[in-house]
This record gives sequence, C-alpha cells and structure tokens, in this order.
Amino acid sequence: MKRGQIKSARFCAVALLVLFSCEGKALADYVAGRHYFGRNDYIEYIAGNAPVILAVPHGGALTPAEIPNRTWGTLATDRNTDKLARAFVEAFHTATGRYPHVILCRLKRIKLDANRAIDEAAQGSAWAEQAWQEWHDFIDAAKDAAVKQAGSGLFIDLHGHAHANQRLELGYCISGSLLKLCDVEIANYKNRSSLRALTEITDTGFGELLRGPHSFGALMAARGFPCVPSPEYPDAGGQPYFSGGYNTRRHAGRADGAISGFQLECNFKGVRDTEENRARAAMALVESVTLYLAIHYSVEVDRLTEEVLTAAAAN
Repeated sequence: MKRGQIKSARFCAVALLVLFSCEGKALADYVAGRHYFGRNDYIEYIAGNAPVILAVPHGGALTPAEIPNRTWGTLATDRNTDKLARAFVEAFHTATGRYPHVILCRLKRIKLDANRAIDEAAQGSAWAEQAWQEWHDFIDAAKDAAVKQAGSGLFIDLHGHAHANQRLELGYCISGSLLKLCDVEIANYKNRSSLRALTEITDTGFGELLRGPHSFGALMAARGFPCVPSPEYPDAGGQPYFSGGYNTRRHAGRADGAISGFQLECNFKGVRDTEENRARAAMALVESVTLYLAIHYSVEVDRLTEEVLTAAAAN
C-alpha cells in the first residue's frame, strides 16, 4: 500500500472512531449485564454494576483479513481465558445479583496485542489501532462507572501462563527481585505499584497487601489455588514470574487514579483446562474478589458478601 493510500485508510478509520465515540457518549449509562461491541465486534464490553473490572486481552480467536498479521512481539494466545472470564461473569451474577465489568479483545493476538502500547499492539494497521482505542475506551468507561458507584474499584487483567509451576501469579508492577525484600523495605516501592490507590484508603500495610493473610493471593490459596505472592509463596523463588504489563500500569498504576488492581496470570491445568475447573476457579475468584472488596475497600457486593465474611470468620 502506498503512503497516500495508508493516509486515506487512517483517515477513514479515525472518522469511524469519532463516530463510535459519539455513539458511546450517547450511551454513557450502559445497562448492566448487556453486551456492547466496537467495530466488527472486535472488542466486547459486558457492562457491570459492581466496582470490579476484568480485562481479557489475549483470549480472542478472530483473524480478519483486513488486519495484517503482526510480525514482531509475542503472538501466543492465552487459551481459554475468555471462557474463564465468561464463567466469572455468570458466577458473580448468580452469587451477588450484580455484574462485574468485563472487556474482552476478540481478535487473536497475531492481529492485536491489547496489552501493549499502540505501536507494538497494532503495528501500523488502522483497523487494529481503532480496536485498540475501543478496548481502552471501554475500560475507561468501566473505571468511571466503578468510581462513580463506589469511589474506587478493582481492576484485574486476566492472562494465562505456561510456566512449569502450576500456580497463579499476581502481578502488582513489583518485580520478582523486589518481592524478595522484607515488608519494611518493599513499602518504599508502593507508589510504583498497581496497588498505589488502595494504599491510600486502607490501613493494611503494603507488604501485607502483597502477601499477608488478607492479600488476594491468600484468599485464592485458601480456596485451593496456590498463588505467588501469598503467605505460602511470598516471592517467586527465582522462578519465572509475570509482574504486570501495559494494561495494569495504565489502568491501575496511575498516580492520579482511584483504581487499583493486578495482572492475574492463570496456570492451565486445574484452572483453564476444563469447563468444570473453570467454573471452580471462577467461583473462587468471585468469593475472593467479594471478600477483598469488603476487607480493603469497605465495599459489600450484595448478598454474597455476608456469606463469605461469615465463613471466613468461622475459619
């Protein structure tokens, strides 16, 4: 394609993006539980009414011919993360009567990497760039809704890893080497973490938020899903570990933001591999998210919270 043709294609894409954005403003109040889509259904947004945002950047399967294949960067799909996210939506609604906000990239990663800056993510394709922008616009809409409802919110960027250790990895934008520090020392790095906003509203120390008895890792481990970091695995032990990527830094690591969160890397066996295991993992996530919000955000998500808190107190 010649330079003039590229410029024309980019102009058309931008025009369509402006049209989409105008329509988005008209739909400022999304209806919880309904599904909204960007151009050609490349990006899907399930609107929520709870202060929980789940993003799934690498679970898509669409390979449209209009978007050239990416030629550099990571290209692998995080298998079944989209199915795990949909199981989470169903379990969350069944348990609480509410919906989390869920944003899914339905494009295969070879077409768009929705967890990278736009140059690497789209690699010059105008249509991929538009999908990338829609992805972040939907996340921003979900964050705005969460803050409007609860004053803050929890962002989770859902991934799948292929590391040998079959455990969940929680990435707080704190490197594996920093996790080796004691709680006193690691507190010096809280402002670079994706939990920065949470540290401003909770009395729990930063080290305890990362791996204490009420950390997200501890809550999931108590439900049969080992995690790093957690009380059992306070650091990665020199093993491969994903500490958090572009989405986590952009949407939960901002100095001026009210949203906290983490990158959730799920092992395959026992979590993503079968429908039964996905349902079990989804329910564990629902219970952990609900309890986490109650403990650290002072937010109760309707009818499940009391049951989970009562069970936790009994243990």
